[in-house]
Amino acid sequence: MSLITRLTSPFLFIWFCSILSIAGAPVKDHKDTPGNVRRQAGSFAITGAPVINGQIPQRLEIRQLRKNNAQWNLYLLAMNQFQQMDQSDVRSYYQLSGIHGRPFTEWDGVPLVQNMGYCSHTSNLFATWHRPYVASFEQVLYDVVQDVAAVLDDGEYKSAASTFRHPYWDWAAPSSDGGPILPAPVSGSPYIVLHLPNGSQTVNNPLYQYKFASSDLSSFPDSPFNVWQETLRYPSTQSAAAKSQDSLVSQQITQSQNSYAQRFMNLLQAYPKFANFSNSAWTPNSPGYDSLESLHNQIHGLVGNGGHMSIIDYAGFDPLFWLHHAQVDRLLAIWQALHPDSYVEASNEPIGSAAIAQGARTDMNTPLKPFHSDISGNFWTSASVSDVRKFGYSYPEIQGKSISQVKAAVNALYASSSGKTISRRSNVGGQDTPLAPLIAAGLSNEAPVEAVPDPPATGNYTEWLTNIRVAKDALEQTFFIHIFLGDFNPDPKTWSFEANLVGTHAIITPYVLKRDPAQSTIVTGQIPLTRALRADEQKGLVDMEDEGKTKDYLTKNLHWRVTTMDDKDVPRDQVPDLKISVVAANVQAAEADDEFPVWGEMKVQQDITNGRPAGLGSGDDV
Repeated sequence: MSLITRLTSPFLFIWFCSILSIAGAPVKDHKDTPGNVRRQAGSFAITGAPVINGQIPQRLEIRQLRKNNAQWNLYLLAMNQFQQMDQSDVRSYYQLSGIHGRPFTEWDGVPLVQNMGYCSHTSNLFATWHRPYVASFEQVLYDVVQDVAAVLDDGEYKSAASTFRHPYWDWAAPSSDGGPILPAPVSGSPYIVLHLPNGSQTVNNPLYQYKFASSDLSSFPDSPFNVWQETLRYPSTQSAAAKSQDSLVSQQITQSQNSYAQRFMNLLQAYPKFANFSNSAWTPNSPGYDSLESLHNQIHGLVGNGGHMSIIDYAGFDPLFWLHHAQVDRLLAIWQALHPDSYVEASNEPIGSAAIAQGARTDMNTPLKPFHSDISGNFWTSASVSDVRKFGYSYPEIQGKSISQVKAAVNALYASSSGKTISRRSNVGGQDTPLAPLIAAGLSNEAPVEAVPDPPATGNYTEWLTNIRVAKDALEQTFFIHIFLGDFNPDPKTWSFEANLVGTHAIITPYVLKRDPAQSTIVTGQIPLTRALRADEQKGLVDMEDEGKTKDYLTKNLHWRVTTMDDKDVPRDQVPDLKISVVAANVQAAEADDEFPVWGEMKVQQDITNGRPAGLGSGDDV
């Protein structure tokens, strides 16, 4: 029995929090294990959080969860406890986070076939592998939540605990007040005030950072990760004294926000095949360059910016990783609901993982190691994780909804009429549509209709997009590709914040990724241009009704630059296999709120980038 389960009164629990997590308290050596998190005989069976009375709870957006004071307090108190668990336990925060990358050790008895993390990237298994990963984290956190509720011994908290699920961070939805996209509780302070039944308490903010025990850093061979005592975002220096620069993270996340919703909506509408939708590996002669993985990479890069989230080996330790990947799983679930006839297909692993050899043939029945489905040692597969309800959760946009209802729900949050008019959800002029009420309503029947006041555009229009193709190991490290429409400051430190930035794409890598031209994996991404073009059209700079004039405008005003995580400019023609191109597609606008636009073929507009550094040339493959 752990310390927490021996405390029986709310007063004692508050006192316990004060010595464990109060502002300024020293970091413990992670030796406590909450009593409800019991070790099973045999393998750790990942079953998800239990369902009570047959009602499957929904994962909620973090801003929505915050409105439920009891669940919010339970979440933060449990996260504090979770992060203190005995690290020798496979269910500890440290071990679960380490599955993704470092310290490259066996988890739950599953041997390593390569010296790397278990995570699947640039792989057809990328999206499905992360589903049981997040479910395992949620399962343990749920158990800790039950412990916390039992100690508080409050009816409201016990009821809230029974339906608790890990929240997601919806980075694609603009804030209702024009404020930052990065939620304040995640980035505001290393301490946070909780309003508990018997009074308020200041505790360590477990969403702001994860503090490593002194023994952890000896398992990390890479500088500066072997001297950083806590997870960092956009670190101020590479020394042990580095601090997170969350204000800069928030600024660049907000600056690129328009591209997130556009990319996600494009993926739902124009990518009906799972193989193209799921991962960033290049499919030659296919102009659809975007993917769920590429979009997910954009967030990793902009949040980490040289810190933990931007390096595959260390990303899992940042608490924001779990909010981000719950969102990625949500986007996968929405895509699945809209495209039920396409799923994981057989393919070769270009990189592999700790449990899958490079070049191995994988399909929907490949074990998603190291995640056991039972105590006997069987594994989950992509086939067996296809339905989120198997893990005891769902999402507001899909639960009990038909395809047309899913489309209506998604349109209410993200749809943009990017063809005939400026998107009604554009930030042009600093105006944001109030989407937070929709999120807070959980897209229930009470979701406010006035949050989507304008009808969609009608007729045909053209979608314009920038295609990005490059070798994953091009710079042997994580790097950014910035897309601009118009002039920009020559100082690369400003590029993620520029007014004319259309979007910043990220190529995220392990800490060590040696360049090997013979086995290089080519990856792709896509930054939509239509909304930015419409903004310029409103200023009288371009006439989008004239395709020739639009192409001329893009030829003169579309720019791209490459930087490393330390904001150093890399000459475009020195980035191996970098190719930038523009594609255009004729689109038939949706005529109803429960319909999507219908996309025509994406066609390469080669003359826009031909002859420019890293521009797609006349003899290049698409």
